[in-house]
Amino acid sequence: MKLERQKIGKLQMAVLVRTVLPMLVMGIVIIVAALVRTRSSLEEEVYRSLEATATAVAAGFDEMYEGDYVLVGDKFLYLYKGESELTGNFEFVDRIRKESGMDVTLFYQDARILTTLTAEDGSRYVSTGVHPNIMRTMESKQKPIRFKGEINPGHEYYISYVPLFNSDGSLTGMVGTAISADVVAREADNASRPVFIITILGMLIASFISIRYTRGIVVAVEGIQGVLSSMVSGKLNNEMPEKVTVRGDEIAEVGRDITRMQDAVRVLVECDPLTKLYNRRSGDAKMKHIRKEAATTGMPYVIAIGDIDFFKKVNDTYGHDAGDMVLKFVAEELKKLMSGRGHAVRWGGEEFLLFFENRDLVQACAALEDFLDGIRAARLRYQGREIRVTMTVGVVDGDPGRDTEELIKEADEKLYFGKENGRNQLVVTPGVEQPEYRKMLKQGQGQEEEPEEETVITIPDEYLDTDQLMQMLSDNAAFEMEKGGEKETEKKSDEE
Repeated sequence: MKLERQKIGKLQMAVLVRTVLPMLVMGIVIIVAALVRTRSSLEEEVYRSLEATATAVAAGFDEMYEGDYVLVGDKFLYLYKGESELTGNFEFVDRIRKESGMDVTLFYQDARILTTLTAEDGSRYVSTGVHPNIMRTMESKQKPIRFKGEINPGHEYYISYVPLFNSDGSLTGMVGTAISADVVAREADNASRPVFIITILGMLIASFISIRYTRGIVVAVEGIQGVLSSMVSGKLNNEMPEKVTVRGDEIAEVGRDITRMQDAVRVLVECDPLTKLYNRRSGDAKMKHIRKEAATTGMPYVIAIGDIDFFKKVNDTYGHDAGDMVLKFVAEELKKLMSGRGHAVRWGGEEFLLFFENRDLVQACAALEDFLDGIRAARLRYQGREIRVTMTVGVVDGDPGRDTEELIKEADEKLYFGKENGRNQLVVTPGVEQPEYRKMLKQGQGQEEEPEEETVITIPDEYLDTDQLMQMLSDNAAFEMEKGGEKETEKKSDEE
């Protein structure tokens, strides 16, 4: 059993690996791609915003102050724009910093004159220079440039530099705008969070559905495996679990195919192929079960063995195909007889074993008398010829205290007695005239027997030729006519 669970575990794991794992990988890929794409788009948007802000600051200086940028002084240098001194006038750049969240720096050549950037002690980074490579790039391109790097040690920024020109077209400095990379990263995280959440939820829902569906497959396979295991152990009456049959996929089809296969195997193993009655092997098992149940519950039961009379003569006279037809006919009648009463078994050749469950001897024998009457009245036709069938049956009352083989042997001995003493009869007590069990059953049920008038023609079991039969019928007809004439004479005398 431990091995079976391990196999089922492997199946479930294999299915999950092929369903959930690809979804997880795909979800991770989607999340990473979304983060990269979001960060890339956000970086582009940040650079455009930085460049636009720097351009607006340069235009703002031009609008507020007329004239060119001029550095004045020998020992101490001061930056003027036209006649207005810009050195130390941080009002404009501070306002831009407050409104946009970006740091703003005004460069004259490569030196910071005005800036919102501050050190840890709160001092502004004025009179500090920009990296020479940046200045060389600006001098060569004289166009806005983008840059990502450190301004404060350990702090990375996104930076945009816009050139400043005097009226003569000469490059006089730059306006730089910067925003912390940490701020951009937080914005990127905020922007990608909905994608991350939706993807994770989608993965969880898909995984849950996949696991549930996988579990359903595994449970169905377990059900099928249980039926197959029972079949291997010899149990052929298993019902396919509903969890298999209600499915609308190929697994349900497999379950139904296995059920059909089980039925076919049961017929092959338990039933006689010609008559479709239980065979001797399954009959033994059922007999033991009935005896055990009777010993436990006190249920009455009856055993009977029946044999077709002169069956060899049928085969010899009409052929084995006719014999098979007779066997099939008797088997069908036995099925009707035992329906709701017990089981019929083809015990061997033309011999049949019957188990009456929850029936006493009187009830079983009454049913057998009806059955034998039906067999006697039947006319079977084979290739235009008529075949009549009779049977002899030996009956024994079930006794849980006695061995099954002993009971069957007793019933067989009664059958043999019937065969030796005229055939075509029901034998319960050998050597004693058998009572009418139908009458006994009706009397036991409080029913009155209705009188019936009938003419009985008794034909001995031994073979009669045509002349003998015709003579017997003629004598009987003459007797009936004479009897009828006497009644008519008596009637006329009464009228006179």
